[in-house]
Amino acid sequence: MITNQIQGRFEVIESFAVAARNEFYLIGQMKEGEIQENWFVHIKLNASLDLTLRIKAVEEVEMASDRHKYTLIIIEGEKEELDFMLGMRVGSEMVTITIEGED
Repeated sequence: MITNQIQGRFEVIESFAVAARNEFYLIGQMKEGEIQENWFVHIKLNASLDLTLRIKAVEEVEMASDRHKYTLIIIEGEKEELDFMLGMRVGSEMVTITIEGED
């Protein structure tokens, strides 16, 4: 459960990992608020439990097939963590952003 003050809401379009870099990515758009490196993404697992992930970097990206600019959230993790995050199939959902959280 999120107990910290929410700084923003981020709509995830899709997620993916690059194992060679030990990084997990969430691509989407900020719907409200702001986001910064070292803040936290909260992904709702069920009514009373959130997965909290520290943001390593935030980048703006563009796609050739779409004129919109998107935000790419980069999260660092070990292979087992990446496998777990991929298994969650995060996509087409809203996540929250907070300043504080637990690694």
